Amino acid sequence: MAPQQDQRARVHDALIDLCFERGFKHVELDDLLARAGLDRPVFDRHFADLEDCFFQVFKFEVDRYQREAAPDREPLTDWRGRVRASAYALFRFLAADQRLGRFVLVESRVAGERTQVFAGQQIEALFDLIDEGRQELADPGSITRATAEAIGGGVFNQLYAVIGRGAPLPPEREIVPQLMYCIVLPYAGRDAAHEELAIPPPPSPAEPSPPLARRG
Repeated sequence: MAPQQDQRARVHDALIDLCFERGFKHVELDDLLARAGLDRPVFDRHFADLEDCFFQVFKFEVDRYQREAAPDREPLTDWRGRVRASAYALFRFLAADQRLGRFVLVESRVAGERTQVFAGQQIEALFDLIDEGRQELADPGSITRATAEAIGGGVFNQLYAVIGRGAPLPPEREIVPQLMYCIVLPYAGRDAAHEELAIPPPPSPAEPSPPLARRG
């Protein structure tokens, strides 16, 4: 690993650890430097301040999730399949590393405007995907985008509630089909929603790419 990449990786990992241990609001720059084993000039070469550091680490991890989700989602043409692939990819991303799940879903809410704007864009993209379900209806105008926003918001609130209290996420075989039931019901009806409860999870990737700081 190149020296500058190694420096960023050490900050990356240290920030996620500290946020998991005490919350971003209680992380000081001196704490981060000590944990990463770096001095202030090195930090300043990469980041403007702590909020900028959080944003860059957050964006890196969200972009990593998007890269990992794309191969399973993009080849699919049916709406339910694309939503299901996205749901499993998101769940697996959050469940794979408890510290990272908290960083992405909980600490991002208090980490500054740039992070919150970027996080909001990702949430809006999820709402867009759910809202495509209106095309499953004989009369797409009979449901508004507000339905997708309510459903998507409910999904995030459930995940936030679990991760926020430090509990492990339930097994994917339990939670994702239930979430899919709630998503599909208003657009494709009760029979299609019930089908989701019996659809098995897709195969897990053989080896998901690790966070930046875990790479050698």
